[in-house]
Amino acid sequence: MTPSNFASLSIRLVTLNIRYDTKNPGPGEEPWSVRCPRLCAQLRFITSSQDSPFVCLQEVLHSQLTDVQTYLGPSWGRIGQGRKDGKEAGEYSPIFFRADHWECERSRTFWLSPTPEVPSKGWDAALERVVTMGTFSHRRTGAVVTVMNTHFDHKGEVAREESARLLLKLASTWPGERAPRLSTPVFLGGDFNSTPTGRAYKVLTEPNSGMRDISDILPEVAKYGNKEITFTSFGDDPNEHPARIDFLFVRGMGRLRFLSFGILANKFDDGVYLSDHRPVVADVEVPVQATM
Repeated sequence: MTPSNFASLSIRLVTLNIRYDTKNPGPGEEPWSVRCPRLCAQLRFITSSQDSPFVCLQEVLHSQLTDVQTYLGPSWGRIGQGRKDGKEAGEYSPIFFRADHWECERSRTFWLSPTPEVPSKGWDAALERVVTMGTFSHRRTGAVVTVMNTHFDHKGEVAREESARLLLKLASTWPGERAPRLSTPVFLGGDFNSTPTGRAYKVLTEPNSGMRDISDILPEVAKYGNKEITFTSFGDDPNEHPARIDFLFVRGMGRLRFLSFGILANKFDDGVYLSDHRPVVADVEVPVQATM
């Protein structure tokens, strides 16, 4: 087909570790009741002008999940399960999406372990960890994308590396059995607890992995906000060190067009940290077949 046979669909991707609702906030940390309306206002603001956003959140307890859903409103859907029991216990890594624009064809939670089908810890991980996966079809254009959201273990170095290998396997096999779905783009967001020099990041971005860090695709002039740091801590803990550990990746670039990338603020004039992580945002155009 000639290029004139194709139009495009703009997608906004967001990943953010919202910090779980701890009953014992640390130095510089406000309770969730204070952070929630501010954080949700930011999510609404960065998605309000977008018809097709996907929001990947981490460290979400069930009560926080319902809070975010309430603030976003009934036009939003979500997928994901609690990592402790595959139901509502433990933290979620949910994917929020505009249900009035996208249909979720199928979704599933996998555990980052040698037994990904059932709730389990993997390798040297301190905690259960999951990846949430969904394949979505756009109601108006028929465009199909797969979105993955994950949170790697904070202690297990082997677990992070093996989790990266598992994600690459899932990204290559999940899009579907039908041949046209082999070219479905896969977007992966999350808190990887690995910097770009870490082994997990290197596994994900090996030349033969098919996975690319979206930040590396765009020129500097197309990037907005903070350049390197995504984990800030709450500013007052000497045992926590700011680093870049939150990423947006893509597999199956095809004719995708990457428009922008940004690491946004998590603290404003009132001095309240929305989270100890900053939102990472990217805008991507997906080609769709134009109607004749």
